[in-house]
Amino acid sequence: MKNKLRAAGRTLLLDVGLRGKLLCIFFLLLVLPLGAFTLYAFHRINTVIEEQTFSAAEKAFEDTHTAVEDLLARLPQVTDILTMDPALYTLAASDPESTTYIQRLNDRDRISTTFDYLRSMSGVDRIRLYVSNDYLYTNSADIVSLASVEGSAWMDAFRDGGVACWFGPADFADEPEGEREWYSLMRLLYDPSHVQQPLAILRVDIAADRVSAAVSRSTTTRNGTVLLLDGGRVLTASDPDRAAQLSGSLPAAGAPGWAEVDTPQGPCRAQTVALENCGWTLAAALPRDDIFRTSRELRLEMLAVVALLAAAACFLAYRLSQSITRRLYLLNDTMHAVERGDVSARVEPQGRDEIGQLMRSFSNMMGRIDTLMDEKLEQGQQIKALELKALQAQINPHFLYNSLDLINCTAITRNVPEISRMVNALARFYRLSLSRGREVIPLADELRHARLYVEIQNMRFEDRVQVEWEVEPGVEACPIIKIVLQPIIENAIIHGIFERPDKTGRLRIAAFRQGADLVITVEDDGVGMDAETLRANFSADASSANTKGGYGVRNINERLHLAYGPGYGLFCESEPGRGTRVTIRVPAADTAPSDDER
Repeated sequence: MKNKLRAAGRTLLLDVGLRGKLLCIFFLLLVLPLGAFTLYAFHRINTVIEEQTFSAAEKAFEDTHTAVEDLLARLPQVTDILTMDPALYTLAASDPESTTYIQRLNDRDRISTTFDYLRSMSGVDRIRLYVSNDYLYTNSADIVSLASVEGSAWMDAFRDGGVACWFGPADFADEPEGEREWYSLMRLLYDPSHVQQPLAILRVDIAADRVSAAVSRSTTTRNGTVLLLDGGRVLTASDPDRAAQLSGSLPAAGAPGWAEVDTPQGPCRAQTVALENCGWTLAAALPRDDIFRTSRELRLEMLAVVALLAAAACFLAYRLSQSITRRLYLLNDTMHAVERGDVSARVEPQGRDEIGQLMRSFSNMMGRIDTLMDEKLEQGQQIKALELKALQAQINPHFLYNSLDLINCTAITRNVPEISRMVNALARFYRLSLSRGREVIPLADELRHARLYVEIQNMRFEDRVQVEWEVEPGVEACPIIKIVLQPIIENAIIHGIFERPDKTGRLRIAAFRQGADLVITVEDDGVGMDAETLRANFSADASSANTKGGYGVRNINERLHLAYGPGYGLFCESEPGRGTRVTIRVPAADTAPSDDER
C-alpha cells in the first residue's frame, strides 16, 4: 500500500507543470519556514513570558511573605519582652485590699508607660493585660478584667489552646464592633510563687487592615490571589470572592516551586509557605489564563503578520514563476523543433540570468554540433590506440616468462642448479601473481604463491625460516582475492623473524573452515608488536603510511572489506617478544577454477 501511494505521489509530482512546482518550492522555502519560525518564536516568547511572570510573582510573593512575617513577628517579640517584666506579675498578683490607691495608680502608670513605649518602638497597635484582681483601673484600655471577657469565643479557644495562641479577626466575631479587626497573640502568665497557677493573660495586637494591605499589594496578574490561611480557614485575601474557592485546592505548605492545581475557576499555578511564628500559611494562586493572556494576544498578532506575508510571498512567487516559465516554454518549443529534425532552429537569448544563459548555451550548442561530431570521431581513434597499447602490455608478461626460461636454461647448461631453482620459483611466483588478469583465484593458488615466496626467501637467507603448513582438506577450492597471504607472510618474516637477534624463526600457516567462513592464520615467533604499532598497522581509523609494513596491510584490509564487506578482513593479536598472529577471515563461497584447470 505504501509503495502504491509513493508511486501515485511521484506520478502526480511529475505531472505537475513547472509553474506549479515553482509555486510549491516558493511555498516550501518561504511560507513553511516562516510558519515554522513563527511557531518557534511564539514558543520561545511564551516561555520567556511564563518565566518572567513566575519570576515577578516569586519576587512579589517573597516580598509579601517578608512583610506579613515581619508584622506578625512583632507580636512574639513584644510578649517575650513583657513576660520578663516583674511589674506585670506584681500588678496581676497584688491584693486590692492590701494596696493603697496611690500605689495602684503608680502601678497602672508604670505599666501604661511600658506598653506605650513598646507600641511606639515595636510597631504593634495594642497591648492589653487581662487580670483577675478587682482594681479600679481594670476597665482602662491597657488593663482589663478577665471577668469582662469570660464566655467569649476567643477566651474558650485560648483555654483549650495552651500557653500561647494566635487569633485572627474571625475569632473575635462575637466581640463589639471595635474589637473585631485584630490579629492577636495571647500568652498566659503564671504566678511566680505558684508556677502552675494562671495569673493573667497578655495580649498583643496588630490591626487587621495592616496585614490585609500587606497581603493585597503583591498580586502580579489581573486575577491573581494571595491568601493568609489558618489551616483551611481564610484569614484574609487580596480577592475574598476567589479565596473561598481556592482554599481547598492549594498544595501543602512547604511544597517547592509553583504547583499546578485545579480549582472551580480553572487551572492555576499555586505556591504556599508556612509562617514561622504563628503556624499560619501564606499562599498565592495565579490563573493559567492570566499567565498566558499576553502570549495569546501576541500569537494572534503574529499569525496575522504571517498571513499577510504569506499572501504577499505567494503573489510575488506567481509573478516570478510566470517570468521564468515563459522563457522556458520558448526554449522547450525550440528543442522540440530540433527533435523533429530542424537542426537549424535557434532561440534568441533573453536576459542575463541562468535561464538566459541556458538559452544562449543551447544556441551555441546547436552551432557546434558538427564540431562535436568531429571530436567524437577523433576520440574513437584515440580509443583504438589505447586498446593497441593495452594489447602490447599483455605481451610484456610473456616476455618476462621467456626471459626467465632463458636464464633457467643457461643455468642448467652451466650446471648452476641454485640459479635454476630460484629462477624457476620466481617464474612460478610471477605467473601466480598475474593469474591471467583474474582478481579471484582458488585458495590452492594463493597457498602455492605463498609457498614460492617462502622458498625464495629461504634461498636468499639460507633457510632461516621454518614453515608449518596446516591446510584442512577441501578448503583449497575456496575462492579468495589474490595476493592477500603473501604480504602477511612477508611482514611476518621481514618485521617479525628477521628483527630477532639470531634472525631465525618459525612460521605456522593454517587454513580451515569456521562455520560459513574461511579462516587463514599466519603465526610467527618474531619480536611482536606493542599496542601502538598494532593500532597503527591494523586500526581502521589510523594512518599507517609511516609504519613498517603498514601500507601493505592496510591495502589488503581495504581490498577484503571492499570484496566481502566490513565483517571480514584482517585481525591481529601480538605481544612484544612473543610473536604475532594475523587472521584472515573471508566467506567460504563456491569453488573457483585454478590456473591448472584453465
